[in-house]
Amino acid sequence: MNNKALTFVATISILLIVFGYWYQSFLQDRIQRVINVTDCQINKTSCRVKIDDVAFLTLSILPIGIPQTQALDIDVELEGFDANRISVNFEGIEIDHNLLPYSLDKQDPYHFSGKGFLSICSLRKMHWLANIIINSDDAVLLKVSFPFETIQN
Repeated sequence: MNNKALTFVATISILLIVFGYWYQSFLQDRIQRVINVTDCQINKTSCRVKIDDVAFLTLSILPIGIPQTQALDIDVELEGFDANRISVNFEGIEIDHNLLPYSLDKQDPYHFSGKGFLSICSLRKMHWLANIIINSDDAVLLKVSFPFETIQN
């Protein structure tokens, strides 16, 4: 890779990282409720989370294991409430990765799906959060965080 290409890639990477941090800061001010899921391993199976007495969220991320080198199929289903927009962002724990959010496509008021990617990490084992951000109109209603880990082969 020549110097111009390397400089371009480095500049774009830095801009994406800065934007990710700005977005996280902006988003935190709008979140009305946070649910931290502790009893599910989203890298091994889909997870169904109780939001309140009548509302549930189900998250599925494929392929199983959430590999860092493959496109991820992300699927969110809502029960008992609807949303205008849903996005997901992946947040690294050991190495502070704040990746850009992936907007999911609205299939109907209760079903959203889309693609996402994890950045490649130099650690053999890395812990992450999959943050599901649920929007209604212009207000962020809810952030549901699912912890998981990746292991490089």
